[in-house]
Amino acid sequence: MKNLVRLLLCLALIGFAVARAVTPSKELAATAKTIQKMPSGKKADAKTLLHDAKKSLAAMIKAARADKDLDPKKPKNKPFWKATQRIAKELKRAEKGLAAKSNDFFDAISDARTAEEQLKVDWQLTDSKNKAVIDSAKKLGHALAILRTDFSKEAARKKKGGELTAKEKAEFEKIKAQQKDLIAKIDKLKDKAQKDKALEHGLEKMEKEAKRIVQAPLTVDAFVATLYLIDEIEGQLYGYDYYVDKGWRGDWVVVDTYVNSWETTYDEFQSIETYEWSSVDVSVDIDVSEEVDVAEDVSDSEAQSEENWAENESFDMSDAEEEQVAEEEDSDAEVDSDDSEDDDSMDDESDDDGEDFDGDGADDVGGDDDGGDEGE
Repeated sequence: MKNLVRLLLCLALIGFAVARAVTPSKELAATAKTIQKMPSGKKADAKTLLHDAKKSLAAMIKAARADKDLDPKKPKNKPFWKATQRIAKELKRAEKGLAAKSNDFFDAISDARTAEEQLKVDWQLTDSKNKAVIDSAKKLGHALAILRTDFSKEAARKKKGGELTAKEKAEFEKIKAQQKDLIAKIDKLKDKAQKDKALEHGLEKMEKEAKRIVQAPLTVDAFVATLYLIDEIEGQLYGYDYYVDKGWRGDWVVVDTYVNSWETTYDEFQSIETYEWSSVDVSVDIDVSEEVDVAEDVSDSEAQSEENWAENESFDMSDAEEEQVAEEEDSDAEVDSDDSEDDDSMDDESDDDGEDFDGDGADDVGGDDDGGDEGE
């Protein structure tokens, strides 16, 4: 009898230990799917954040120009510099749009965030670990993320709430169809890209994000989150385009042409949705994880000089250079095939700003759902 009691007690203890071991991991997995923010006590309005973005960009350009390994004449560095140039042009357009209170402000911030995503992807091609460039790029990303998700027509629509209008539902369904088409394109290229781990990872990441949109409910929260996520996917398309080998081009897309229909859908939303321009003067909280002040003191004149250089310099690539970059990337162990925040990554939490698909008030983390059974 005593042996039976001991056996039952041991079994109970084992069951308790297993439950303790399993439950925390489940809780951590659930917690990891959202980002909770903590105010830093600092606040900023749209004009201030735009100034911060331009200053961060200037600091990044200054540090990159001083690094001979980031020579803009080297083919593998040109995609990074082309993305930088695009950001500079869009920030200038945003500044003019804000002053004129026109839709150019919203459109330019959206395009700048797309270019910033492209920047992060093509930064990996440089093999650089320049900390000053990385830190300034992250501050730039923070400022753009706040501008995009706090001072936009999408933010105003989310705040308004309610149900999707018939027009919005039609736009949402159109976006879902576009993402289904992208998934089909990705699946076709993935079979050939298995030897290229960095490109394969990029394709899987875009596919996962496209599926989030396809599977999203027809709600205002999901619609707004989708419009933000499209910025990111579009930037990845431009960025990973430099990873695609010549022999695979027939199975891929011409990015500029391909995203035209996406831009048309976005323009339809911008033309319909109204905006109270006094909102740009209302300061919002800056979270602890989204610091926007660059470490180096960059004067306004110096910032303008760096921005002008990036805007006017030529970073054009010949077909031969593009083929060279794609081929070299295949065997370059320094080009990351993951999103880990190591010493050469520009990725951070601000990448997921605004992606609140379920409307719980917290940003969802990049579609990192492992596809497990719901409800477990």
